[in-house]
Amino acid sequence: MAKPMHLEHQEAYEWPVSVYLFFGGFGGALIALAFIFHFFAATQSMIGLSVISGLVLFAIAGMFLVFFDLERPLNAVYSLNNFTKSGISWDVILIVLNYIGAILYVLPEYPNLPIIGGIGQALAPFQLFFGAIGAIAGFLFPIISGGLLAGPESIPLWHTPALPLLYLVTSFELGLAFIGSLFPVSGLVFTAFTGGIFALSLLTFGISFAYLEHTHNGPVEAKEGMHRMLKTFRFVLLYPLLGVLFPLVLSAYLLFGGAASGWEFPALAVTLFLGGFAVRNCVILNGIETYPWPY
Repeated sequence: MAKPMHLEHQEAYEWPVSVYLFFGGFGGALIALAFIFHFFAATQSMIGLSVISGLVLFAIAGMFLVFFDLERPLNAVYSLNNFTKSGISWDVILIVLNYIGAILYVLPEYPNLPIIGGIGQALAPFQLFFGAIGAIAGFLFPIISGGLLAGPESIPLWHTPALPLLYLVTSFELGLAFIGSLFPVSGLVFTAFTGGIFALSLLTFGISFAYLEHTHNGPVEAKEGMHRMLKTFRFVLLYPLLGVLFPLVLSAYLLFGGAASGWEFPALAVTLFLGGFAVRNCVILNGIETYPWPY
């Protein structure tokens, strides 16, 4: 009589990878948004803080990548020479491009600083070029990093294009809420921020529903992984309720005439932060539950 098989815990990816995915995507979104703000006459402080925050987040993400995945710093250098074979090397390249493009883009915003101001003035004619490099690299980071999970067929819970799209949309949604919570926004800027969060919330809801449908109709490993997440109160509270429904309802209320009192953007930032990390962490932890190989 055949013995029943049980799902086994595969020691592949753990919680540090979800920190890397989350902070890297968040940082990339902030740098891309800083470049977009440039075309809407944003203040120097808004552009500068967006870039600096993005670089700090990339530093944290890079630390988790180097020490918890690549295991030692020198491997990050080696990975730059292996981009034709290694998917993780593209993440390292995108982090480097973000730093180069974002720093050279933001320097011309501070022409009065000693030494740095002179360099910034020399770079001013090329500011948009460097900003475009940082913005494109920041935009691609959550897609490429999510694609590393979605690529292999061996883990069905991850094998779907919904993951890279979900990481991209939630990163930009959080980026808008974060910037909106740090600066007073009103008028058309307020409408643009709330409208952007509302549109991205709708996309998050749709992608999440498609992902749920994928797991429901997919292999038993994907179905089991989703069932475990939906049975976890922490995940249900932080992602579907706080990370998806709350931003959708609140941004719709603000966009269609609701009175704002100042707490809305900080609340959106906090809930999107918690929800964004929860979905990455739970997908990582439940995706590595699979049947023993070989069967």
